[in-house]
Amino acid sequence: METATPHLCQDLQDTYHSCCTAPKTGKTSRGTAYWLCITAYQLIYSMITSSFALSVLPREAERLNSEASSLWLAVYVMICGATQLVCPVAGMCSDRFSSAWGRRRPILVAGSLVASAGFVLVYFASLLSWPKTFMLGLLATEMALNVAYAAHAALPADLSAAGARDLESTGPCRDAEAGIVSGIMALHSFIGAVLAMGVMELMKGQPLQMFYITYAAGVVFCSSIVCAVAKEEASVQTSAALPSRGEILSAYTLDLPADLDFFWVCCGRLLFYTSQAVIVFMEYFIRDMFEAVIEKRLLLKTLKVKEEAMVISRLSTLVLIGQLVGAAVALPSSRLSDRFGCKPMVFASCYVLCATFLTFVIAPKFGWYVMEIGATLYGLGAGSYMSVDYALALKCLPTSKESAQSFGLWGIAGFLGSCLGPFLVGGVLFFFPQPGSQPRTWQRSHFQFKGYALGILVAGALPALAVIRATMYIRREV
Repeated sequence: METATPHLCQDLQDTYHSCCTAPKTGKTSRGTAYWLCITAYQLIYSMITSSFALSVLPREAERLNSEASSLWLAVYVMICGATQLVCPVAGMCSDRFSSAWGRRRPILVAGSLVASAGFVLVYFASLLSWPKTFMLGLLATEMALNVAYAAHAALPADLSAAGARDLESTGPCRDAEAGIVSGIMALHSFIGAVLAMGVMELMKGQPLQMFYITYAAGVVFCSSIVCAVAKEEASVQTSAALPSRGEILSAYTLDLPADLDFFWVCCGRLLFYTSQAVIVFMEYFIRDMFEAVIEKRLLLKTLKVKEEAMVISRLSTLVLIGQLVGAAVALPSSRLSDRFGCKPMVFASCYVLCATFLTFVIAPKFGWYVMEIGATLYGLGAGSYMSVDYALALKCLPTSKESAQSFGLWGIAGFLGSCLGPFLVGGVLFFFPQPGSQPRTWQRSHFQFKGYALGILVAGALPALAVIRATMYIRREV
């Protein structure tokens, strides 16, 4: 059995040129349903990250750490982001893995099983209010999820190249296949977020720990779908499965003269996910900016329960609007990118995101309906960007690395942004507590409007504008 091609991006480029010149045959390409199943892990991954960021981690930060909840929330999000650093090494091991089931599926299964066990640990740590054990369990669980994600991210690229060879170069060209896969992955991301809102709604009144049981079951289910549908070739690798120290270090670097386009793709992704950190603090924003009048009318004894229910209800409404709009535009945007290119879609999406953040800033003055307008704009902007995110990376893959390593770096870029953004917003909010909200310095759980406004502009609007600049530096016509 032949080993997998060492330079997948070059293989896809050759496929693109040959499919334009080869004579047509009666063979047909794989359809949307096939790619929906192959990318199903993205669905549960998105569901977990969405509900973590919007509800689970903010509530755990306040419940397990009564002091400085905004900073503890930033710490939890940083833990989730830092675990993405394992992706290039996990990808390198996946590239070298030898088995009769291929290179990706065994890593995906192993990561999913460990992640499910990690959710059980987090369940008991949360139930027993053990903050240190909770952080340890969160670290182990997120690391396992990202190991599985590293293998899964490279699977569509592998199958796309293999499918092109099987079709004798008469299947879809690289760009068209990249576009549809990217659109479907974006669709999974938004549907996963919608499912997260549904789970949050269904679990109202239930213990917070029930989320972790749902996560564990979902990871096993979606991984099973991927492994059942994906038909990988048996992999026989000649190099050592475990990389050396020098190879590990090289997994985190790029040959800039040769791979400068991929570098700018990663920079743009980092900045985009930095801007998304604003959404992490939306629960606090709604509570402090839109529930003040209601708070004064409630009895002190029932204030906390009623306030939390109102905030969660409004947050769910916003997220549902944004995610449904994002899901609706994901596939059409990927089709538009096939016609007009990825760059124009990135530019348009980032301008819409800037308008979104400005809308959030003015919303407390004009009323709740402005927040709903902002949620609609967010869905348009984020949906358009995410529909071309994977395609942009696939078209600019480095020639010096295999696919899983490259997508590991690509994933790190996104999670570094997810790590940086919350610290920007959380740090700003810490210096703008509401007067008299808490008697002790470190118990600042309510914040002023100017803190939110500054955090949204610094961590939201400015990074979104910077994405445009980074994308303009990409030399390749994409």
